[in-house]
Amino acid sequence: MPPNVLAEAPGIEMRAEPLGENCERIWQRAEHALVGISTGNSYFNQERLTALLDWAGNHYGQIDVVYVDTALDDMLLADGRTPESAARSVKGTVRDARRRIRRAVEKQGPRAERFRVRALSELLELPEYRAVRERTDRAFEEDAEFTATCEAMVQEVVAHRGDSAITEAHLRAGLAYVQAEAPLFTDCPAIFGVSASVVLYHMRTPISEYLAGDPQGFRAAPGQGFVIVRPAEPALATV
Repeated sequence: MPPNVLAEAPGIEMRAEPLGENCERIWQRAEHALVGISTGNSYFNQERLTALLDWAGNHYGQIDVVYVDTALDDMLLADGRTPESAARSVKGTVRDARRRIRRAVEKQGPRAERFRVRALSELLELPEYRAVRERTDRAFEEDAEFTATCEAMVQEVVAHRGDSAITEAHLRAGLAYVQAEAPLFTDCPAIFGVSASVVLYHMRTPISEYLAGDPQGFRAAPGQGFVIVRPAEPALATV
């Protein structure tokens, strides 16, 4: 399929845009997709999440849905919350995300068996994830361009928390969040045991644009692609 293809989903028409020719080739293989869910991000309401999973089910043979449940409490602690308050808030946020994901998967009917749902914390100890994490952590230490890209991603993460001042504690929490996610942008084929995979997200990020842009230093795996999927109607594509 060419870029900017429209596809029908329940109640929402979705627009898809691969980030470059290589990502388009990987998309057309239709083997595997990772749907990343930013837990607590109000963009992922029930309607948009259901439409996204429906679109993914229409295009890919296997879909992994991973929701982020790491470093959330650290960010709240940096905001000045007590450990007890932060823990309660994270528990409720993660519970709500799980419920929305479960409902969205259930709506897929017979093809729901092609969806696998896990928390990011469940991946952290997998040998496949750890091997990729070693590479991304090393690149963060040694590759200046990749480091700058991750730091830009951290700034985006902490900027979404609100209007209060950003502290070093916020930046540390944001970095932990980004470093935990970086392997999923870098080598989903190795982590999920497939030959090719695309990351589906509703917006461009510093890491996806960098890795899709043929960098000179640290690179994503050859079978790693990125596709932006969001509602075609602008009013539905934003929070």
